[in-house]
Amino acid sequence: MAQTLDKKTRRKAWILLIAVVIAMLIPMRTQYKDGGTVTYRAVLYSVTKRHALAVENHRTGVRTGTEVRVLFWEVYNDVEFVPNEIEATMSPGKQVGD
Repeated sequence: MAQTLDKKTRRKAWILLIAVVIAMLIPMRTQYKDGGTVTYRAVLYSVTKRHALAVENHRTGVRTGTEVRVLFWEVYNDVEFVPNEIEATMSPGKQVGD
């Protein structure tokens, strides 16, 4: 036979459940040495603010943007590669002093 819990035990169970959920929502901050990327990671979600030096197609630049993941699924991503201004304005045959 199943016994019903008294009010005091149910109240303690709810308080414990709420404390566990709150603990799962508190993020830990991690800063990387790649140019300024910061990650806020909790059990239920993670937010990454990217600002990292990168090389794509033989061009140097910076990857910037934000990624948001909820329970390991990516829900938002606007990270893009921004090439350096000096290299973007120079053509392959052109010298800096020309």
